[in-house]
Amino acid sequence: MKRLASILTFVFLCVIACEVIGFPSSALSQTITPAHEAGSAPGRYLKEVWARDKLTGDWGGLRSDLSKHGIDIGLRLSQYWQSVESGGVNQSSEYGGTMDYRVNLDMHKLLSTWEGFSVNMHARTRFGYDINEDAGAFALQNTGMLMPSPGKYHDTDVTGLTVSQYLPFFGGLANLTVGMFDVVDTVTGFFPHVGYGQEGFWNINGMITALPWFGAVNGLSLYGAIGITVNEKHKIPQSGLIALGTENQSTGMYSIHDSFDDGVWLAGFHRFIWELDGKMGYLMPFVGGSTRDQASNEPNDWVFIPGQGIENDREHKPWDIALYIYQDFWQDKSNPERKMTFFSGGTWGSDNPQFARWHIFASVEGFGLICSRPHDRMGVNGWYNGLSNDFKSLMSTEALRLRDLWGLEIYYNFEINKWLHLAGDFQLIRNQRTRNDIAIIPGFRLVVDF
Repeated sequence: MKRLASILTFVFLCVIACEVIGFPSSALSQTITPAHEAGSAPGRYLKEVWARDKLTGDWGGLRSDLSKHGIDIGLRLSQYWQSVESGGVNQSSEYGGTMDYRVNLDMHKLLSTWEGFSVNMHARTRFGYDINEDAGAFALQNTGMLMPSPGKYHDTDVTGLTVSQYLPFFGGLANLTVGMFDVVDTVTGFFPHVGYGQEGFWNINGMITALPWFGAVNGLSLYGAIGITVNEKHKIPQSGLIALGTENQSTGMYSIHDSFDDGVWLAGFHRFIWELDGKMGYLMPFVGGSTRDQASNEPNDWVFIPGQGIENDREHKPWDIALYIYQDFWQDKSNPERKMTFFSGGTWGSDNPQFARWHIFASVEGFGLICSRPHDRMGVNGWYNGLSNDFKSLMSTEALRLRDLWGLEIYYNFEINKWLHLAGDFQLIRNQRTRNDIAIIPGFRLVVDF
């Protein structure tokens, strides 16, 4: 692992050095082939590969032909190295990653059905290991490694399989989607700028107010239905209603009936959109709750919750209220994709039965801040999670005392070319154990689009 860290550090510093000496990303392709080989067939081929949108290109025209007929295929390899250098539960370094397979079928193009009808599949292969247990049970410092299941899980699973239909709605558009939802995909659908933990921030606590909500459902793949209206100008959901089962499906597609056996999770939201000097902003209230009775230390498939084996007969139905605010506060008039954004949110929920009662976060991100590197991305955030008093009281012993937790994160994502991105990340996390010091966590992420 030390050797791997050294290699990644070397690559990372080389990219930084290129920027420092004024070497724009568009010039990187020139390094692939020496000048005396520029006219050779291998040299031309390597240069062409470097300039592609995807590493494997157009597959001899097959990719474009499939897309023309309604079949879009996405392949992405994401690799992570993270280390708890000091503090936390244990000091360790781990390497792991995921291979994402996406297939989107436009059924109108494919089978000449009605317009707006599509089928979407997302599968993932997970390999290697993460440092979730070493940093702390609720730290969740690597969103990308949560799916299909965290820890030592190595397998390939379908995490999302949905059917969608766009419909006219009072002069606008609405969308109804049913099936098995990949929760990380769903979050990115609501907040497109956050990415999948593969593009921007790594820690899900700093991306959205995750922990209170995840206390009401068990898993990151859930059967259900989502209906939304679409803001056509900004191409984002304006309002919506959500109904999901409460049992995890990410490591096996079980029956729909079983996922709703213990209850249903219901939520709704509305986005109040405005423009300040031509730059978008919004305020978004989000409310939800579950019909399932549960205990605050109930086992969960996606994160270890302390207190397994401790009897807790205080079961109640969880509820949460959240408020998000977003604003673009700088934008390049000649290239609107170059901008700076502010995003913040907070959630308040029931003290019992959830293990986390409240959460706040705030982040600032920059897209293409350096003129010569318009597709780079960077950000800084901070977050604070308040564990419920009921849960802390339940878990309080001489050997283990719990506290609220917080974290800070900063990252920079370099676009080496269109299909290759290297990101450096640094996090400080105070976990839930009072006897643990603040964890110092550096990391690197390499993403390849095939």
